[in-house]
Amino acid sequence: MLVAEAVGRALAAMGVDTVFGLMGSGNLAVTNALRDAGARCYGARQETGAVCMADGYARVSGRLAACSVHQGPGLTNAVTGLTEAAKSRTPLIVLAAEMPGAAVRSNFRIDQVGLVEAVGATAERVHGPASAMADVARAVRRARIE
Repeated sequence: MLVAEAVGRALAAMGVDTVFGLMGSGNLAVTNALRDAGARCYGARQETGAVCMADGYARVSGRLAACSVHQGPGLTNAVTGLTEAAKSRTPLIVLAAEMPGAAVRSNFRIDQVGLVEAVGATAERVHGPASAMADVARAVRRARIE
């Protein structure tokens, strides 16, 4: 099983039943794993809209929602919606892959943690297979409590 598949299944097991987003190569496996674990998936035309959909869903339902976007430019497109959700303290998980360390010339490489934290959100990483479940649990706890 891929780490992304385990992460998707763990998020569903921890109560994420709805995910909004745009599909890309970086988020395909985790989004499919959420869907396969029973989460409803809704596509958006643009990443800010996807985050705003998740934000609205979480506010109205009181449930933890997720948004899945492509790494790099997909995440930069999501920042306006993410800023609103962070400032409103909406419990929300945004899933975005990161480029491998060896992909130093990729146009998808940006400082994703710096970007997310600059707008008041909290970045949590899945550090690897051994810590993936603990990493997911930490992110869910922070989204719900902080």
